[in-house]
Amino acid sequence: MDPMGNFLPETETTVPIIRGPGEGKVVGVLRDQSTFKVRSEETGGAYAILEQKIPSGHGPPLHVHRHETEIFYVLEGQFEITIGDQKVAAPAGALVVGPRNIPHTFRNVGSQDARLLLTVIPGRFANYFIDVDGVDDGDQAEIKAIIAKYDVEILE
Repeated sequence: MDPMGNFLPETETTVPIIRGPGEGKVVGVLRDQSTFKVRSEETGGAYAILEQKIPSGHGPPLHVHRHETEIFYVLEGQFEITIGDQKVAAPAGALVVGPRNIPHTFRNVGSQDARLLLTVIPGRFANYFIDVDGVDDGDQAEIKAIIAKYDVEILE
């Protein structure tokens, strides 16, 4: 850490990043849709931010990240977020921080599509969503192979 308190002196961005509503690269996996509001490459890998639209009853399998913290902020709808051994009801306005090495998942438990804002720190893992875009949802072996490149383990 430098004396000025810049804990990420060689990352982040030196220019503003502005995305309007609906703007950003859109990708999909397992019927979920992610819109990149900030790509990892735009921040020197420091973080990435994605808006995710999750259909009713959906969410990722239980998994654990070895390098990333994920921050989930619920924009709309009703989620149940599992973090470690806790199950948390997460309506719009709820926030859950999922540190590395703690298994987690989330599920849209509402009856309609729900949205959350996902911040990934550092941002490299967010590229998983680009890598898996277009892979057939039924091809679990390919999805697991792609996620393994990021040192993320699917636990269920």
